[in-house]
Amino acid sequence: MSISKSKPSVLKHADGEFYTRYFAKAYDTLTTLSGWKRHIMPAAFLDLPKGRLLDVGCGTGDVLNEALLRGYNATGIDASEGMVQKAKTRHGLDDQQIKVSLADDLPFADQSFDAGIASGSLVHIPQIQGAVKEIHRVLKPGGIMRILDHAVPVQKSITTPIFWAFSHASGDILHDYKHYFENGFELVDHKTIARGGYLQKFDFKKI
Repeated sequence: MSISKSKPSVLKHADGEFYTRYFAKAYDTLTTLSGWKRHIMPAAFLDLPKGRLLDVGCGTGDVLNEALLRGYNATGIDASEGMVQKAKTRHGLDDQQIKVSLADDLPFADQSFDAGIASGSLVHIPQIQGAVKEIHRVLKPGGIMRILDHAVPVQKSITTPIFWAFSHASGDILHDYKHYFENGFELVDHKTIARGGYLQKFDFKKI
């Protein structure tokens, strides 16, 4: 069993049920006002290979829908039934394009996807080892897994304390992705994007 390399916040993380009950209706407004979408969208598809794409923790489907518009054969999963239903209504997605599922129990065959993306979702998974194992299973060899999420900053700024408070108030679990993806993956890109260094981009290639 690997040693935990995650830093939990002071508040309980928001799981799928919590999002269904409290956040699903207001999620799109909150992510727009907080600047999340403005930072995520430009980085989501930059140099990401076309093909069959899995969106892990797709929420209300903005990134998933953008992927479909860009020509990806995209499928999304989310643990929150409320978020999935909103995505279907908002973007006209069907049961083949989006499913209710846990990240550590993906309903897909081995080597089904050319690439994967997780934006703002893995911070809500306490047992990330299971999710990493499943992501590795469903990706094809050479497939890229892109993570756009909060992590412990490696580049700080004057706004870092503000986003430290934001991350804790959001219930984030800050995972050391380099640690959890060290077996079966190669880190091919890592950049700081925004939010006082908390919002970062990781690209892992399945080997």
